[in-house]
Order: sequence, then C-alpha cells, then structure tokens
Amino acid sequence: MTRIVLETQGLRKAFGGNQVIDGIDFRLAAGELVAIVGPNGAGKTSFLNLIAGQFRPNAGTIQLAGADVTQLAPNVPARRGLFRSFQNGGAFGRLSAIQNVALAGMVRGLGRREAESEAGKALARVGLSPVADWPADHLSGGQRKLIDFARLLLAKPEVALLDEPTAGVNPAIMEVMRAIIAEMRDKGVGFAVISHDLPWVFGLCQRVVVLASGRVLAAGSPDEVSADPAVREAYLA
Repeated sequence: MTRIVLETQGLRKAFGGNQVIDGIDFRLAAGELVAIVGPNGAGKTSFLNLIAGQFRPNAGTIQLAGADVTQLAPNVPARRGLFRSFQNGGAFGRLSAIQNVALAGMVRGLGRREAESEAGKALARVGLSPVADWPADHLSGGQRKLIDFARLLLAKPEVALLDEPTAGVNPAIMEVMRAIIAEMRDKGVGFAVISHDLPWVFGLCQRVVVLASGRVLAAGSPDEVSADPAVREAYLA
C-alpha cells in the first residue's frame, strides 16, 4: 500500500472577508510529484503557506507523515521532514551560499562543521562550488534558486513544497532541478510543485491538481486535466 506523506482535509483560510482557501482535500504519496496549477489568485501559494505553517487555517487538518501539524509553528514541520521553497528564493542575502545551505543541515540536527561539509557537497552537485563563499545577494536569481535545491539535498525531507522553481531560470538550471527531483523521488520524497511552466512540470508529475478561487477545480493525470473543458476555460485556453 502506498504510504501517504502529506494529507489535508477540509482546509480553509480567510483573510477578513476574503476566502482564499475554501475546503481543499489533498493527498501526496511517497515518491509522487503532484503539480499544483491554476490562474493567478487561485490560492496556490497560500495553500503551501498553510501546509508549511506560515499561516494557521481557520478550519481543516494537515497531516505530515501521519502526524497532525495543523496548528504548529513553521519550525516544527521543518524538523519533521517538510521542506519549503519560495518563488523568489529563500536565501538569506548576507549569508554566503554555503552558510545558507548549511542551515538546512543544522535543522536536521547536524553540527556546524558537518553541516558545512555536507553543504559543500550539495553546492558541488548543483554547480555552485565556485561561488560557495559569495553572499547570496551577490548571486543571480537562478543561482539563488539553485541554493534552494542544494538546501533540498541537505534537508533530506519526506515532503518538498516548491513554489515556481523554474521561474526566470535558464534551461541548463531547469535540467539540474529536474535531475535532483527525479533522484529524490526515487528515494521516496513526495513533491508538491506550483508552476506556470506546464510543459516542464507536466513532464515530471504523475498527477495535477488545478485550483481556482481557493478550491480544487479538477484533478487527474496531465492528459486528463488538459482535456477538461472547465480547466481549459479557467486557465489553459
């Protein structure tokens, strides 16, 4: 039986009178990649923020590897195997690339020296060894995105939430990302990936969830979702 590493039930979130997430049920299995797509304002990033603990839901539950993390602070899911990347990159600008990556190891409980050693290996894997000692705010947008992927390698999570990982990056960097995702999926990591680059993410995913107005509009294989008239009207057409 496939192991479920992430599940939400009846998840809801409102800001004032604006209902941004309206009853989302979602399941992610170990080694699965689910693409989360939809028009701007559909609630995609807010959904990831709820899972990662940046927001607290008004209703519903979040299960991470079988444990209820619904009302926990963001550092707790991270320590229990959740990795989260951000659309504009999550690096601390004044820290060097290697220091940024080492933080992911320290969240796992590694000591500073061991974390920095492992961070150096992860930076080599993504091609950033030459800039390992550069402050992150001296790097390009694509390089900062690769810092996130080096952090992902070091974090060794159960679940990875990626928000627009390929936005603004060149094809060579996209290929590095694709290879790392494939490698980690083979090790059982579950991925939920927001992307507007449909050919790239559809080429990786087994399943697509389409959000619109904070609700699940459609779900299925890339071919099924692409052929859905409601989806085409709302987003793909």
